[in-house]
Amino acid sequence: MNRSSLPWTCFPALVLLFFFIPCEEALSQLRRPGIVTIKREDRSQSNLVKEDGAIYLEEMLSKEVPVRISLAAPTYSTLNADRFLGNMLPNQNAVLLAVSDKAYRVRGKAKQGQIAGWITKGAVEGLAPEFESNLRKCYERFMIVKDLIEKNQVALGMTVDEVMASIGPPDKRGSKITKDGRTDSLEYISYKRVPQTVTVNDPYGRPVQTTQYVEVESGRVIIDFVDNTVTSIEETEGVDLGNGVGSVPPPVFFY
Repeated sequence: MNRSSLPWTCFPALVLLFFFIPCEEALSQLRRPGIVTIKREDRSQSNLVKEDGAIYLEEMLSKEVPVRISLAAPTYSTLNADRFLGNMLPNQNAVLLAVSDKAYRVRGKAKQGQIAGWITKGAVEGLAPEFESNLRKCYERFMIVKDLIEKNQVALGMTVDEVMASIGPPDKRGSKITKDGRTDSLEYISYKRVPQTVTVNDPYGRPVQTTQYVEVESGRVIIDFVDNTVTSIEETEGVDLGNGVGSVPPPVFFY
């Protein structure tokens, strides 16, 4: 069929096809933008300037600490009240973000929307009387354990998660639950490469000697836990967990 014999009724369909098949550029313009979320672990990498002496809960805890804002309170970006952010609305649930000697940093609602800043402690309710003293004990322990993890060391008093964060997942793991509680055991096996001389045939079928390396066990570490706390560490020759085995205070639960 030549062009002159092409039915004129085909042209409207061709025109519609040309104008309504979206090109790649058009598709990119038609797509709705996605929702960008920030993962919890990414918050520690924010540009927030931390106040000296304040304890920031997000770097320590996996769960948020809820509080109640009972009074309207002016909210500031720093403890020195350098910048006013707005008035925190009264009678609302909020989240505690940080603690200092004279103020709390909270996230809640103001008239203009959600804000996060420092407010007077008198406007915050819902915390136990011993909350701050237990929080400081928890923070002291957190800093000790953080240092051990950075050095890949283990100490008595650490939890299962803390040990695995420090030296990785175990080669073997066991658990036992009795009427007296729960016990866990993590076993780590270290290996070393040992040369062995073996006889093989070369491409011409002639026997030749060559050196191969095989992995053999060089040591073991068995770490026992009672109720999720390290109670004993058994090491064999060939394993080094750092400069001796120390201890840390047991975990502190304060909310």
